[in-house]
Amino acid sequence: MKNKVLVLGGGRIGAAIAKNLSADHQVTLVDLSIKHLSNLNKHCQLVQANVCDDATLTELVEPFDMVVGALPSLLGFDRLRALIQLGKSVVDISFFAEDALALNEMAQTKDVTALVDFGLAPGISNLYAGHFVDQFDQVDTFTCKVGGVPVERIKPFEYKAPFAPLDVIEEYTRPARMRRHGEDIILPAMSEIESLYFKGIGHMEAFNTDGLRSLLQTVNIPNMAEKTVRYNGHANLIQQLIDGGFFKAEHRENTAKVLLEQWQFADQEPDLTVMEITASGIKNGQVHSESLQLIDHYDHKNQVSSMARTTGYTCAAGVRLALNSNLNHDLPTGVIPPEIIGQNQSWFQQIMDELATHDIKLKTS
Repeated sequence: MKNKVLVLGGGRIGAAIAKNLSADHQVTLVDLSIKHLSNLNKHCQLVQANVCDDATLTELVEPFDMVVGALPSLLGFDRLRALIQLGKSVVDISFFAEDALALNEMAQTKDVTALVDFGLAPGISNLYAGHFVDQFDQVDTFTCKVGGVPVERIKPFEYKAPFAPLDVIEEYTRPARMRRHGEDIILPAMSEIESLYFKGIGHMEAFNTDGLRSLLQTVNIPNMAEKTVRYNGHANLIQQLIDGGFFKAEHRENTAKVLLEQWQFADQEPDLTVMEITASGIKNGQVHSESLQLIDHYDHKNQVSSMARTTGYTCAAGVRLALNSNLNHDLPTGVIPPEIIGQNQSWFQQIMDELATHDIKLKTS
């Protein structure tokens, strides 16, 4: 018998999650508008509704075994809390500013398992952080550099957004929390620009962003950093907008509307995703370091963007893990970030094996 899964949010990533899960589950996708989702009619049920209304959400979720949160960041935390209060287990990818672990006690009380930040980064990056903690005797440094960009580089930004521009602006302005020499520090977003190289893509730039999130609370690694990757020159251009006041709270919504025109992917326009993860420390009593890279491309056959693949398929794998674990009572209740999953070799391998079926693999660089 198929499990019933409800996906909240019908953007590119939410749609990819729904389609992927429909292969072996009974899926319903809900969004404020479903006109753009007609191609999913044969894969899942579509429902037009406002899930920010508590009564609507309560009625919607009642018959489902699992809920997926794929909502914009401004809505993510509030709706995650509402789902936990309703006693629904959830896998969430919303990049909200609030601390998901603040909901842990509520989730345990409600006997709910909530996998949070279960996407690309945070997501795959956290899984590897947990995996290194499990496999190393001691991890001294962990760094993730990650980004999604269009294949065609169009001036002035040489960038397009695979999700809402407001979420990208949030990423570019939220102070970046890092850890150095065992101390948690805060640096300006987009600071400390550095160069890195991806074979077949070329040199790109990486700058500080606030992507470590729960890692600062859950793992004992004295040096950790997360950086966003873009084509060279992008950070300087965005910094000029920041300095000019375009990203101030009172102007942010209007700026996002303008950027939406500039950053909107055309239908079937190819994108690519790059990620570099490095770790160093002691393994089997010896000094050891690992460096892995992911280069993922738009799926022309299925018309799925690279960002939707890497984020959405990771989330879908988390849903399958949670549903299987619910049957076997393996996963604990509470709010569980990906690094906790990564510290269990069996769970980690299940996620990575599923991603590998979509040719999403990190390789030694």
